[in-house]
Amino acid sequence: MRDEELYWIALNTQYASHRKLLTSQATYLEDRVHFLDIQQLQWDTTWAQARVTPGIEAVVVRLKEELGAIRAARVKVQEQLNLVLTLQSLVSQQDQQISEVLAKFASERQRLRGHLLERDGPPLWEERRLREFDQPMIMSISQSLDLESKSVGVFVRAHRLLIFSILLAYGLALATAFKLKSYAASFSDARIPPVALVIFSRPYSVALLVALLGMIGHLTWATTGTTFIVVALWLFQAIRLLPPLIEPEVRPLLYAMALFPVLEGARVLTRFSPVLKRELFLLNILAALVIFAWLARPSRLHRLHKTSRISWLLVTGVRIGIALLAASLAVNFFGFLSLSQVLGLTALLGVTSAAIFYGAARVLGLILTTVLRADWVEGVFSMRAASAETWGERILTFLAAVLWIRGMLHLFTVYDEVRVAVSSALQYPFGYGNVHVTIGGTLSVLLVLAIGYALAGALTFLLKRFLLPRLPLHRGVAYAVSTVTYYLLLLVVAVAALADAGVELNKFTVLTGALGVGLGFGLQNIVNNFVSGLILLFERPIHVGDIVDVGGIVGTVKRIGARSSTVLSFQGAEVIVPNSSLISNQVINWTLSSPWRRVDILVGVAYGTDPERVLKLLVGVAKAHPGVLLEREPEAFFLGFGDSTLRFELRFWSARQDTWFQLQSVVTVAVAKALRDAGIEIPFPQRDLHLRPVNYLSI
Repeated sequence: MRDEELYWIALNTQYASHRKLLTSQATYLEDRVHFLDIQQLQWDTTWAQARVTPGIEAVVVRLKEELGAIRAARVKVQEQLNLVLTLQSLVSQQDQQISEVLAKFASERQRLRGHLLERDGPPLWEERRLREFDQPMIMSISQSLDLESKSVGVFVRAHRLLIFSILLAYGLALATAFKLKSYAASFSDARIPPVALVIFSRPYSVALLVALLGMIGHLTWATTGTTFIVVALWLFQAIRLLPPLIEPEVRPLLYAMALFPVLEGARVLTRFSPVLKRELFLLNILAALVIFAWLARPSRLHRLHKTSRISWLLVTGVRIGIALLAASLAVNFFGFLSLSQVLGLTALLGVTSAAIFYGAARVLGLILTTVLRADWVEGVFSMRAASAETWGERILTFLAAVLWIRGMLHLFTVYDEVRVAVSSALQYPFGYGNVHVTIGGTLSVLLVLAIGYALAGALTFLLKRFLLPRLPLHRGVAYAVSTVTYYLLLLVVAVAALADAGVELNKFTVLTGALGVGLGFGLQNIVNNFVSGLILLFERPIHVGDIVDVGGIVGTVKRIGARSSTVLSFQGAEVIVPNSSLISNQVINWTLSSPWRRVDILVGVAYGTDPERVLKLLVGVAKAHPGVLLEREPEAFFLGFGDSTLRFELRFWSARQDTWFQLQSVVTVAVAKALRDAGIEIPFPQRDLHLRPVNYLSI
C-alpha cells in the first residue's frame, strides 16, 4: 500500500505542475485576447475614419487587411484559450480523483492505526487450510525484482538532482576522508583519540556515512525498494565503523542486528502469497528472538554494566527488543497481524537504528575533534576550540536522539498523533487576565535569543580575528569596532526576540519612562560604567594588552567589557575594575604609545674610587647585555656623596614591559660582578664609635 500511495502522491505532484503550467498559459492567452480586442477596436475606428476620407483608397485597403489579420489572430488565440480551459477542466477532474484516492489512503491508515488492538486475521492454527500458491515462488521472486527495479528507476529519474547531490557529496567526502586519514596518522602525540585512527583507516565507509546523511529526510517518500537499498547501505557502513566504538562482547549483537532487518526487507519486497509472507515473518521473528536471547544472556554480558554506559544502553535496548519480539510472536499466533508487524518491525529496526545513529554521531564527533585539534585551528580559536568540540558532540548526540525518536514514532504508527498533541500543547495559552503566553512562544523566543547570541559571538569573533586585522587600523580600533558591533548585534537580537514574542515596539513609552526613573536611582551606576566603557572603546586611552597601574595594582588589561574591565596582575590575580574608575581616577598606562620601559639601578661605591671609571664601567655592562635596548643609549650618572658611599645610577631601556624586572635583576648581577672584577669596593654603612671614660667615684 505504501508504494501505491507514493505513486498517487507523485501523480498528484505531476498534475499540480501541469495545473500550474496551464494556469499560467491561460493567463497569458487571456492577456493576448484582451490586447487583440483593444487593437481591433483601435483599427476599427481608424478604418471607419479612413473610409469616408477621399483619395486614400490604398490606405483603406491596407487597413482592412490588417483588421482582418487581427480578427483572425484573435480567433486563433481564442481557440487556444478554449483548448487550455478544456485541459484545465480535465486536469481538475483528475486532480479531484487523485485527491479522493489519497483521502482513501489516509482514511485506511487511520483505520489501521485505530484497529491495531483488533484481530485482523485468522489464528495461526487455522491459516494452514487457507494456504494457496497463486504462482510459483521463482515467478514471485522474479516479478518482485522486476517491479522493484522499475520503482527504483522511477524514483531515480524523478530525483535526479538528489541522486547527483549524494554522489557529489560522496566524492567530496571520500577525498576529505583520505585527507583525514593521512592527517591523523601524522600526529605523534595523544591529541587524536586512538579510535579515530581506526575509523579514518576506513575512508570509503566514512564517506558513505556522510553521503547517506542526505537521504534521511527523503526516506519517507521513497519507494520500498529505494528504502531497502538505503537501509542496506546504512547497515554496511555501521558494520564497518561501529565495532571499534563498542565493547567486543557487544559486537555479535551488532552483526545479528544487521542480518534480520535485511531478511525482513527481502520478505516485504518479494510478492509472496499472504500465508507464506506471514509464515516467513514468524520464522524471522522467532530466529531473531532465539539469537538475541542467547547473545544477550546475563552470564555473557554481566560486566558491561560496570564498564561502558553506551554498551549497557545497547544491551538494555536489545533486551527490550527481545520483549517486543516475544510479544509480536504471541499476538501473531492469535491473529493480530497488524499489531504483530508493528511490534516486530519496531524490535528489529529500533535497536538497529539506535546503533546506526549512535555510530554516525560518534564518527562525526571524531571528525570534529580531529579538525578542532589541528594546530592552526587551536592557534586561531584558542579556548573556543575546546568549547566547540564539547558543544558539537552534544548537538550531534541530541540530533541523533531526535531522529531516532522520530523513527520510533513512525514505526509505532503514532507519529501524526504525537505531533498533533505536542503542537497543541505548545500552542495552549495560559496566563492571567489579558496576558497570555504559550510554551511554544516561550521556546521560540528563547531559541531566537540563543541562536542570535551565538551568531553575534561568531560574527564578532570572525570580524576581530580575520577581517579587521587585515585592515590598516590603529592599535585598539579593531577591538573597539568588534565590541561595538557585538553590542549592536545583541540589540538587534533583543528586538527580534521582542518582535517574535508579539510585543508592539511602539508601545514602549511607559517602559521608557520607567527606565528613566530607574536610571535616576538603582541603574545610575550601571549606566555610568557602561558609558565609561564606550568612552574607553572610542577614545582608546587603554587598549587590551596594555600594562596599567590602577590604584597600586599593576597588570595587563585582558578585557574591556560593558560594565567592567579585567586586569591580570603579575601575581596571577584577575582584578575586576569598574569602567568608571578607569575614566575618573588616575591610571598609569605603561604601554599607551610605546612598549619600552626605562630601568634604573642604584649603585654605591667606596670613597676614593674614580667616578669616571665607575661611569664607564656601568655603561659598558649595560651595553654588553643583549636585552638592553640600544636605540636609547644606556646612561650612568654620579648622583653625589652619601654617608659612606659615592652614589651612582645606571639607566637603560627594555623593549618589553613584561620582562623589565628580570632584565634589571640580570644587569644588577652583572654590575656587581664587574665591580668585583675591577677591584672596586661596594661599602656597607659605617659608624665611628667614640668611648669616653666615666668617673664612677665622683658619682
